[in-house]
Amino acid sequence: MSRYLKIGVFVTVTSVALIAYVIQTAEIIGGGQTYTVHAYVDDASGLLVDSNVKLAGVEVGRLRNIELDGTRARLTLEIREDVELYEDASIAKATESMLGTATVSINPGSGQGAMLSGGDTVRNVRQSSSISDTMGSANELALSATEMVEEITRYLRDEETAQALGEIVQVARETAISTSRLLEENLRIARSTIQNIESFSGRLDRQSVDQLASVQQILDSTASLTERLDRLVGANDQSMAASIQGIEANLDSLQRVLASLENSASDVEQVTRMVRDGEGNVGRLINDDELYDRAVRITEKAETFIDSTVGLGVQVGFQSEFLTQRQETKDQFELRLLPEDDSKYYSVGVVNTPVPRTTMLTTETVVTGSGGDAPQDTTTRETTISDDLKLNLQLARIWGPVTVRAGVFESTAGLGMDLRPVDQIALSGEAFDFGAEDGVYLRGYGTVYPFYNPDSSNPLRWLYLAGGVDDALDVYRRDYFVGAGVRFTDRDLRGLVGFIPIN
Repeated sequence: MSRYLKIGVFVTVTSVALIAYVIQTAEIIGGGQTYTVHAYVDDASGLLVDSNVKLAGVEVGRLRNIELDGTRARLTLEIREDVELYEDASIAKATESMLGTATVSINPGSGQGAMLSGGDTVRNVRQSSSISDTMGSANELALSATEMVEEITRYLRDEETAQALGEIVQVARETAISTSRLLEENLRIARSTIQNIESFSGRLDRQSVDQLASVQQILDSTASLTERLDRLVGANDQSMAASIQGIEANLDSLQRVLASLENSASDVEQVTRMVRDGEGNVGRLINDDELYDRAVRITEKAETFIDSTVGLGVQVGFQSEFLTQRQETKDQFELRLLPEDDSKYYSVGVVNTPVPRTTMLTTETVVTGSGGDAPQDTTTRETTISDDLKLNLQLARIWGPVTVRAGVFESTAGLGMDLRPVDQIALSGEAFDFGAEDGVYLRGYGTVYPFYNPDSSNPLRWLYLAGGVDDALDVYRRDYFVGAGVRFTDRDLRGLVGFIPIN
């Protein structure tokens, strides 16, 4: 790889890193005028700093900070200046997916009260139930339904119970048919009666000379009505007798069902007694103390494994250095795992380093003449540079401002120490490749974090600059370098997910 091509690669990598940060900080650099309001929620799980705040589905701000205030979470919302909020405004936190992420939506209010200004607090907070609560309720409902189905299935397996249920259904069907027919006939008679009453009322209203004829018609209608009422009573007597017979048959069937249920209850009581006394497979499983102890031990080991796995923090870093003497770049990628106790961390990474390879050529020169001088040897050094991909695997222990590292440095065993007198400056030294012919590989450098603040929401807080000396003990390979790097935490990585388009 030529020198100009490597310089181009270095410029390209640095530009990509800067573009990524510009994308992440675009809204900070180019954002319009905003004002800040606060809100208190009982549960802020699923919310992330820099999450979108939406009004009617449109982004109108950002969630800038989440902090604990007493027993509640205090949210700091940065809202666009053109969005007006009133004293009856409200916010809502809703879970978006099965992964537990949540969003904040805001309702500006009715517009009747006073407007909110910077630093005011939104009083109305609505929180929807989380997916875990809904899934838990659905699970409990499913278990109850399963138990009910199993109970019904167990009863239906009894032939007497199935036959009794069939008889009850048949009797209910016949009763429904008889009742429907009786109701239909009664409705027809009632309709005819109403028509006659209407006719009777109309005739009473007539004020004419033929009143006698109207009275005669009324009498005829009354006689017809009486005849129809007689027929209705006779038909109802027959229907009532049939209904009474059906009810008696239903009572007989119900007595048989109750007898079957009594037998089933005695069977359930017997099974319960056997389980309580430890008889059968289920009884032995419930009353076996050793089985219970094994289950407890397995549960404790599972909890320990989960705690030890989930408790690791993650940092991903990339650093590029420019070697001033060789006019080459040295790039390295690092994955750092941080346990909860903050007393140590584990580092895994790869380094793409230009390695100079020196070839010694000896030329013998023979001097001829009367002087008889001895032959002279001339040594020539030829140096070539090639890129090697090497591995870093280190364990670090932290004691206050001092960090000691040990493990694999550029694919060889080595030691390192970092001194951090203040948060923004770190001084480091590394020694490795102890078996090399040219001596120990000694490396010293300093690192400056110009925007360092782990609690800040500024994405530039993990940008750093570095400079130092490489292979200091070898006079032929000694070189000086300057460089820059970035490091993302797990919170930064979660924040970057929001900038990745889904479609």
